[in-house]
Amino acid sequence: MPRTKEQFNEIREKTKQSIIDSGLKLFAQRGYYGTSIADIAKEAGVSKGLAYNYFKSKSDLAEAIFAQIYSFFEQYEIMFSEISDPYGLIETMIKETFKHLRENEEFWRLYISFALQWEVSTKMKVMFKEIEQSYLKKMVNIFKKIGVKNSKTEAYILGAMFDGISIDYLLDKDNYPLSKVEKIMLNKYSKEQMQRYTK
Repeated sequence: MPRTKEQFNEIREKTKQSIIDSGLKLFAQRGYYGTSIADIAKEAGVSKGLAYNYFKSKSDLAEAIFAQIYSFFEQYEIMFSEISDPYGLIETMIKETFKHLRENEEFWRLYISFALQWEVSTKMKVMFKEIEQSYLKKMVNIFKKIGVKNSKTEAYILGAMFDGISIDYLLDKDNYPLSKVEKIMLNKYSKEQMQRYTK
């Protein structure tokens, strides 16, 4: 029985997603420059030629992968926009970031790797900048609501803490005290501590 158009499209989308997932995995493990389209095709269980039918170049595939990373941050934006209490928002951001780090190590390995390799794609560079500016703007507004005097500086500090924690954890996750670090951050940015800080 011949496949319907809908079935054919579904197969195409599954194959495309399989290539994207394999690319994410290998880019995260080996780096962008240490991974070839042939490697990704093998991991996905498809031919190299078929992979090129979906993505014209490795850079094109990297952009598709990063588009999904970008989508993740957009979804977080939606979730955070529903929380009006600034203290509750910081708490949620910390908890969700640590949760996602634990559950999606390859995502964070790749995000950090791409962040340090701007030359991979001009499009990705623009998207990184959008993520950075959106995060910074949101955190500055939160700290202003709380009453932190140097709100922009504090936003940069919090962002640097997240970056440093994720890198250190991924480098030595078996020994890194992630849960303890999370508790310390939650305490540091709790309502009680922040109110002392702003007096």
